[in-house]
Amino acid sequence: MFSRNLRVALIEDNIAWADKAANVEQLKRNLRNVPEGTDLVVLPELFTTGFIVGDRDTTAHLAERNIDDTIATLHQLARHYNLALCGSFLAHTAGQLYNRAFFIEANGEETFYDKRHLFAFAGEDSVYKQGYTLAPIVRYRGFNIKLIVCYDLRFPVFCRNVGNAYDLLVVVANWPKARENAWKQLLAARAIENEAYVLGVNRCGQDPQGIVYSEGSSQIIDFKGKLITERATSPIIAADLSLPALARFREKFPAWHDADSFTINL
Repeated sequence: MFSRNLRVALIEDNIAWADKAANVEQLKRNLRNVPEGTDLVVLPELFTTGFIVGDRDTTAHLAERNIDDTIATLHQLARHYNLALCGSFLAHTAGQLYNRAFFIEANGEETFYDKRHLFAFAGEDSVYKQGYTLAPIVRYRGFNIKLIVCYDLRFPVFCRNVGNAYDLLVVVANWPKARENAWKQLLAARAIENEAYVLGVNRCGQDPQGIVYSEGSSQIIDFKGKLITERATSPIIAADLSLPALARFREKFPAWHDADSFTINL
């Protein structure tokens, strides 16, 4: 039996470019410093490689299956620390490359989602294959958690919370500093319009392509659009999310009752 709170920790790191081993070791070091009792640790998009586009040969060489070393290691770490790990990695299936999100639980349960909205502006669509399923909602320790990847955030219909289907929206990203204001505004908007908590986890540093990512741009936002980070020891950002507080707000201000019905054609 778990409490009605969810302790979350975001890890905002400078990803070692195309170096899976270094990034996994960095994760192991960081996990030793997450707050005691953490339920969920969220990592940036493509946390083992960085956002590699334009070089399909390199990308294909780095890609893994769901049963290979990266996911196997995540299972071991989730079990060891009794928590869930969420992020995305460079995956391949049947010869196709995917920006694949994962949600790995301590009990061995796993959920995957292939990024739907590929960032054509940077050439992501020329290397990766688009996902053709809705972003999943995972039931975890009392919370319903929806998982999206980076550019998905710009498409509110895709993120729409229908009938309070989810309590927490998790966004894993490599979102450049040049568009940091949009990132923060969109995270808050998704929280307000969906009456849900939002976790936005970004990387920091600079990649070899010259793209700069802001330190401190990862955010934990409540259902009113308010920043609620309670503990921040770089690169770890943490907070406790309250399901009863969310339920009280939805009852007090039930905007979700008036939402329009719609369908998404994938």
